[in-house]
Amino acid sequence: MKKLDEETALSILFSNTKRKKRSADLLTIARSCDYLARLYGSQQAVADKIGISAEMIREFLTALKLPMEVQKSVSERKIDRVDVVREISALGDPEKQIAAAEALIHTPSKDIRDIKRLVKKAGASIQDAKRVVTEGRPQGLHVFVVDFDEAVYRGIAVQAKSLQTTPAELVKGIVIDWLRERRKAEEG
Repeated sequence: MKKLDEETALSILFSNTKRKKRSADLLTIARSCDYLARLYGSQQAVADKIGISAEMIREFLTALKLPMEVQKSVSERKIDRVDVVREISALGDPEKQIAAAEALIHTPSKDIRDIKRLVKKAGASIQDAKRVVTEGRPQGLHVFVVDFDEAVYRGIAVQAKSLQTTPAELVKGIVIDWLRERRKAEEG
C-alpha cells in the first residue's frame, strides 16, 4: 500500500464506503480510517467527514487488531467482509482467530451462519458468541439468542421460505403473536 496522506485516505474511504462493490481490501480501508482518526482526533470526526456511522468506522478498525497472519488474508481479500472480520476478532485469542480464519478460507460457504459455526468450532464458547452478538448490535435493537438444533432450524427455514420471509422474521412474528394472545387471555 502506498504511503497515506489525508487526500489518499479520504479518497479510499469515499470510494469504498459509498458503493456496494469495493475496490480496496478491508485492511486498506482500516488503515485509512486509523490514519484519519489520528489526524482528526476521533473516529466520530472521520465518520462525520465521510458520512458514515462511527460504528462502521469502528468495525473497519477491527481488522487492525487481528494477528498478522489473519491481516494478510484480509489484505489478500481471502476474508473480505466486515461482519466476518468482527466475528473472528471477537474470539480474542490470536490462536483461535488464526484457526477460525484458516477454517473460513477453506470453506465454500460465505453464509454468516456457517461462518459463525466455523468460528465456534475454532473455540469460542456459547457465552463468547452471545457476547459478540449482543455487544455488536445497533443501538435500540434488542437481540435474543435462540439456539435451535439443525432439524428444527431447517423446519423453520422451509416454513419461512414458503411464506416468503426470513427465518428470523418468522420466529419474531410467532413470538409477537404469542405475546398478543397471552395479553388477550390475561385481560379477558
